[in-house]
Amino acid sequence: MEGTSAKAALESSSSPRSVKRTAEAPVARQEPHTDQVIIEGLHDVSDGLVSEEAGEYAESSSAYAFLKRAWQRFGHREGLGTNDQQALAGQFASIFAFGDRRLPPVQNALARLPPLRESQALLALYFGFAMPCFRYLHQPTTCGWLMAMQNEPPETSCSAPQQAIVWMVLASATIFRVEEPLATSEELAEPYYIAAVQALSRETGRARLESIQSRLAISIYLLHTGRPNEAWHNLGTTVQLTLGLGLHRSRAGQANESVLVQELVKRTFWAVATLDTYMSIMLGRPALLHDAEIGQRYPQALDDEQICEGPQIVMVGDRVITGSILHAKLARITKRAAQAQSSICAQTDQQRLEAASKVTKELETWQQSLPVILSGAVHPSSLVPIFRRQTMVLALAHAHAIMLVTRPLLLVESLAAQIHVVGCVNAARTTLQMLTGPKSEGTIFATFWFTQYVAFNAVSIAYIWLIQRKRGRWAGLHVTFSDERLLEEAEVVQRHFEEALEMNAPSLRYHVVLEELQQELKRSSMRGQTRTRVDGVQQASNSEPPCLPRSVVVNADATALGVPLSTESDLSFEDFEFDFAFEPDLWLQLDAFPFGKLPLLNVISR
Repeated sequence: MEGTSAKAALESSSSPRSVKRTAEAPVARQEPHTDQVIIEGLHDVSDGLVSEEAGEYAESSSAYAFLKRAWQRFGHREGLGTNDQQALAGQFASIFAFGDRRLPPVQNALARLPPLRESQALLALYFGFAMPCFRYLHQPTTCGWLMAMQNEPPETSCSAPQQAIVWMVLASATIFRVEEPLATSEELAEPYYIAAVQALSRETGRARLESIQSRLAISIYLLHTGRPNEAWHNLGTTVQLTLGLGLHRSRAGQANESVLVQELVKRTFWAVATLDTYMSIMLGRPALLHDAEIGQRYPQALDDEQICEGPQIVMVGDRVITGSILHAKLARITKRAAQAQSSICAQTDQQRLEAASKVTKELETWQQSLPVILSGAVHPSSLVPIFRRQTMVLALAHAHAIMLVTRPLLLVESLAAQIHVVGCVNAARTTLQMLTGPKSEGTIFATFWFTQYVAFNAVSIAYIWLIQRKRGRWAGLHVTFSDERLLEEAEVVQRHFEEALEMNAPSLRYHVVLEELQQELKRSSMRGQTRTRVDGVQQASNSEPPCLPRSVVVNADATALGVPLSTESDLSFEDFEFDFAFEPDLWLQLDAFPFGKLPLLNVISR
C-alpha cells in the first residue's frame, strides 16, 4: 500500500490537478440503535489519495495529513471566527505579536502602586512561589526599589529599568494569585506591564544590568499570558544586550565591584540562556545563544541573604539558588540534544541511538547531583512553597529532557531502541501523573507555559505510543502500566488544555493537535478491525476477485480503547485505508506546529 501511495504522489506531481477518488467514495457509518459500523461503496482503490489546497498537495497517508486537518479545525473553533475573520484581525496585529493571544483592552492603563502591605505581599509571592528557578533578581535590592517608589514619585526615585523591574514583579505575582479568577488577575496585572514598557521607553544612556533583567522579566510575563511570539522577539533584544555587555564571558570582578554584582551578572546570564533554550525548543526555532561561545561560570550557591558586600560567608543548609543552578545545567544538556536533532544533517537510526545513550547518561549524572530536598524523596506537603515548586519544575524539566532525546526512537523498530522507548514512555507517564495526582498544580495550569509544553509532549507521546501498539509495533515491549490506564491519564491532562482555551492561545492549538492525535488513535483501531473483518470475508469466498466487498460490517464494541464512533460518523474510507507513516521529523513538526503557519506545513508535506 505504501508503494502504491508513493506511485500516486509521483504521478500527481507532474499534473496541476490532484488525484480524485472514484465517484462512489466508500463511507463508514454507524447504524442507529446497533453496535455495527457499515462501510459502503468499498472498492479496490489502487491509486493513492491526494488532497489539493492552495496550489499545494499532500498525500492523505502523509504524516502531516492530521496536522493539516488540525489547522482546518483550528480555524473554525468556537470563538475564533472564520479563517477570513482571523486573517482580518491578524492584519491589525504587530508582526512581532502575530499569532499570540489578544488580551482585552485595558480600561485604565494608568498604573498605581498598590498599598504598601499589598505590594510587599506580591513581592513575597513573586520570590516565594512565582519564580522558582528564574532567580536572577536580588530580593532585598528589589524591595529597596519598591520602598523608594512608594515614598517618592517613581520617575525620580529609581532609574527607568529599575522601575520596570518593580512593575514586572508586581505584574507577574498578580497573575499567580490563586484567590482570584485568572481573568481578574490578568486585568489587574496588565496595567503594571504597560507601566514597565512605558518606563523602558524612557531609558537612555548606556545599558546596565537592570536593562537586561527588566526585559527578561517582560519576556517571562508575556509567556505566562499567552504571548510567546512577542516574548521571543523581546528576548532577542535581551540577548543582544546580554552579549553587548559581555555577560556571556567570565571576567574578573573590578576592584569596586561587589560580590552581589558579580553573582547577579552570572544569575542573569544563565536565566537568559535557560529561557532561550526552552523557547527555541518550544517554538521550533534556532537558539539565539550558542553554547560554543559561552564562557560564563555558574552562580555560587549563595542565597540572597547570604550575599554580602565583603568576604563570602560559607553557610550550610538548603538554598533556593541551588534549584536555579541545577535548572541552568539541565537546560544546557537539553539544548545540545535539541540542536543535534534539528540539525540540517539528518541523523541515522544508529546516530539517534548513540545520542540517546549519551544524553541519558548525562541526565543520570545530573539527577544524582540533586540534593535530597529537590530529588522528590521528601513529600511535597513537607516542603515550603518555593522548594515544592522547584521540585515540580525540575522533575518536569528532567522528564522533558528524557522525552526529547528518546521520542524519535518510538518511530524506530530496533531491539537496541527498546530500553530508550521504555524510558520515553515512562517519562511521559511520570509527567501525566505529576499533572493529575495530588502533586499537581492544575488550578493555574493556564499560566504555567513550561508545564503546558511538557504536558503536550507527554500526551502526544502517549497517543503515538498507543497508535504504534495498535499497529502491532512494540506490542511485545513490557511496561508497568496498561494501555487503558495510560490513555485515561492522557485524557485527563488533555482536559486541562481544554479548560485553558480561553486564557491561552497556545493551549488552544496544543489541544487541537492532541484531539487530532486522539482521533488518529481511533482511526488506527478502526483500521485494524476493518482489516480483520475483511480478511475473514475474503477467506470465506475464494471465488471472489481480490477486491474488498461493497459492504463490510464492523463491530463498534471493539472501538479503540473506549473511543466510540458517533451515531452519524463523518469518517470516510480514507480514515480506514492507510496507516500514515510516522516520519523521523514528526516530533520537530509537532513542536513547531502550535506556533507555525499552515503554508509552511504545505511546503514541508510536498
